[in-house]
Amino acid sequence: MRLNPLYRRAGSYLGIGVGHFFARRFEDAAATLLLSLQEISSWVPTYRFLASCYAHMGRLEEAHDVVRQLRAITTEVVPSAAHWRNPEHRELFLSGLRLAVGETT
Repeated sequence: MRLNPLYRRAGSYLGIGVGHFFARRFEDAAATLLLSLQEISSWVPTYRFLASCYAHMGRLEEAHDVVRQLRAITTEVVPSAAHWRNPEHRELFLSGLRLAVGETT
Protein backbone atom coordinates (compact mmCIF):
# COMPACT_ATOMS: atom_id res chain seq x y z
CA MET A 1 0.00 0.00 0.00
CA ARG A 2 2.87 2.37 0.72
CA LEU A 3 4.68 1.58 -2.52
CA ASN A 4 1.80 2.35 -4.88
CA PRO A 5 -0.27 5.45 -4.02
CA LEU A 6 -2.76 4.59 -6.79
CA TYR A 7 -3.49 1.15 -5.33
CA ARG A 8 -7.13 0.72 -4.32
CA ARG A 9 -6.82 0.02 -0.62
CA ALA A 10 -10.40 -0.88 0.25
CA GLY A 11 -9.72 -4.62 0.22
CA SER A 12 -6.60 -4.25 2.33
CA TYR A 13 -8.40 -2.05 4.82
CA LEU A 14 -11.27 -4.53 5.01
CA GLY A 15 -8.84 -7.40 5.64
CA ILE A 16 -7.00 -5.48 8.34
CA GLY A 17 -10.31 -4.38 9.89
CA VAL A 18 -11.58 -7.97 9.94
CA GLY A 19 -8.33 -9.06 11.62
CA HIS A 20 -8.78 -6.43 14.31
CA PHE A 21 -12.43 -7.42 14.67
CA PHE A 22 -11.73 -11.10 15.24
CA ALA A 23 -8.96 -10.15 17.69
CA ARG A 24 -11.65 -8.14 19.50
CA ARG A 25 -9.83 -4.86 18.97
CA PHE A 26 -13.07 -3.17 18.03
CA GLU A 27 -11.82 0.44 18.15
CA ASP A 28 -9.03 -0.36 15.69
CA ALA A 29 -11.43 -2.42 13.56
CA ALA A 30 -13.96 0.41 13.30
CA ALA A 31 -11.32 2.96 12.34
CA THR A 32 -9.91 0.70 9.63
CA LEU A 33 -13.32 -0.30 8.30
CA LEU A 34 -14.23 3.37 7.95
CA LEU A 35 -11.11 3.81 5.80
CA SER A 36 -12.35 0.96 3.61
CA LEU A 37 -15.70 2.70 3.18
CA GLN A 38 -13.92 5.89 2.14
CA GLU A 39 -12.39 3.92 -0.73
CA ILE A 40 -15.56 2.04 -1.77
CA SER A 41 -18.70 3.42 -0.18
CA SER A 42 -20.97 0.63 -1.39
CA TRP A 43 -19.08 -2.44 -0.23
CA VAL A 44 -21.53 -4.67 1.64
CA PRO A 45 -19.01 -6.74 3.68
CA THR A 46 -17.48 -3.59 5.14
CA TYR A 47 -20.88 -2.34 6.31
CA ARG A 48 -21.67 -5.70 7.88
CA PHE A 49 -18.45 -5.83 9.87
CA LEU A 50 -18.76 -2.18 10.90
CA ALA A 51 -22.32 -2.72 12.15
CA SER A 52 -21.25 -5.81 14.09
CA CYS A 53 -18.25 -3.97 15.48
CA TYR A 54 -20.30 -0.99 16.69
CA ALA A 55 -22.82 -3.35 18.29
CA HIS A 56 -20.10 -5.17 20.23
CA MET A 57 -18.76 -1.81 21.38
CA GLY A 58 -22.19 -0.90 22.74
CA ARG A 59 -22.58 1.87 20.16
CA LEU A 60 -26.03 0.66 19.12
CA GLU A 61 -27.28 3.89 17.55
CA GLU A 62 -24.28 3.93 15.23
CA ALA A 63 -24.78 0.22 14.52
CA HIS A 64 -28.42 0.89 13.60
CA ASP A 65 -27.34 3.75 11.32
CA VAL A 66 -24.90 1.45 9.53
CA VAL A 67 -27.65 -1.16 9.11
CA ARG A 68 -29.92 1.50 7.57
CA GLN A 69 -27.18 2.34 5.07
CA LEU A 70 -26.62 -1.36 4.42
CA ARG A 71 -30.32 -1.93 3.70
CA ALA A 72 -30.13 0.73 1.00
CA ILE A 73 -27.54 -1.47 -0.76
CA THR A 74 -28.81 -5.02 -0.11
CA THR A 75 -31.78 -6.86 1.30
CA GLU A 76 -29.58 -9.48 3.00
CA VAL A 77 -28.23 -7.82 6.12
CA VAL A 78 -27.43 -10.94 8.16
CA PRO A 79 -25.85 -13.56 5.87
CA SER A 80 -25.26 -17.21 6.71
CA ALA A 81 -21.51 -16.59 7.20
CA ALA A 82 -20.86 -20.29 6.62
CA HIS A 83 -17.60 -19.39 4.91
CA TRP A 84 -16.09 -18.39 8.26
CA ARG A 85 -14.67 -21.73 9.30
CA ASN A 86 -13.93 -20.83 12.90
CA PRO A 87 -17.26 -21.11 14.75
CA GLU A 88 -16.18 -18.55 17.36
CA HIS A 89 -15.41 -15.99 14.66
CA ARG A 90 -18.65 -16.74 12.86
CA GLU A 91 -20.67 -16.33 16.06
CA LEU A 92 -18.85 -13.10 17.01
CA PHE A 93 -19.65 -11.63 13.60
CA LEU A 94 -23.26 -12.82 13.48
CA SER A 95 -24.11 -11.98 17.09
CA GLY A 96 -22.98 -8.40 16.55
CA LEU A 97 -24.96 -8.13 13.33
CA ARG A 98 -28.08 -9.51 14.99
CA LEU A 99 -27.69 -6.98 17.78
CA ALA A 100 -27.20 -4.19 15.24
CA VAL A 101 -30.35 -5.25 13.39
CA GLY A 102 -32.28 -5.40 16.65
CA GLU A 103 -32.88 -9.14 16.81
CA THR A 104 -33.22 -10.48 20.34
CA THR A 105 -32.01 -14.01 19.58
